[in-house]
Amino acid sequence: MESTADRLRRFREAKGIDSGAELARLAGVPEATYRAYESGRRPLTARAARELAVPLGITWQMLLFGKEAGDAGIAINTPEEAAAVLGQRVRRKAAPPRPPTSYTGPAAAEVISMGGDNWALLPVYDARASAGPGQEIDREAVVYRIAFREEWVRTVTTAPLDQLAVITVDGDSMEPTLRTGDTVLVDFRQNQPGDKDGIYVIRTGNGLQVKRVQVELGRPPRLSVLSDNPAYQPQRGLTADDVHVIGRVIWLGRQVGA
Repeated sequence: MESTADRLRRFREAKGIDSGAELARLAGVPEATYRAYESGRRPLTARAARELAVPLGITWQMLLFGKEAGDAGIAINTPEEAAAVLGQRVRRKAAPPRPPTSYTGPAAAEVISMGGDNWALLPVYDARASAGPGQEIDREAVVYRIAFREEWVRTVTTAPLDQLAVITVDGDSMEPTLRTGDTVLVDFRQNQPGDKDGIYVIRTGNGLQVKRVQVELGRPPRLSVLSDNPAYQPQRGLTADDVHVIGRVIWLGRQVGA
């Protein structure tokens, strides 16, 4: 099977461009970066494919996937969609959305098809859900979307896709369960803690936090907000006015070695 690096070399030679250095110059790509792409030492990004495709006289879809956008199995029309499918965190070139002044829930998700599979593009928030003192809620903004195989999503939740989003964890209060830099998938539909405790994204005051939440039996029932790190004291006896449960954490992703 032809790799992206092989395809890049083939299109360069077919165009009559003698060297990678020349193609890099024509595309405005650093020569060392281009050499890494053509040697296969670095995966070709969607953004670089768009830049390199111009002097090659082909579409970036052809360079990246070996197929045109209209071919069977290819329903990707923007580099951002391609980046999401490939797991590449490429920001959109358009201006980012204005951060909301109050929490309004996740941005609409989207499903795209590729190679016979459906991929759910879920929004990733620029704000960090703090496992610590909290972050200002007006820092929230969707900066890109990340792809999950839709079939896999259905193994962890039945929630509509527009009720799911990814948020980054900041702070050490939930260690060792969650660490700074972890990404968590949040189900916004699950905003009513039940009899079993769980990890939730909550809002207290004017900040977002990710904490373990328990329901204390009583009339009326109260909430306990707990940290897995024993260095942090629990908060008990809270009312619904004290804490706003936004959604439940249903999956976490972590960089290996982090």
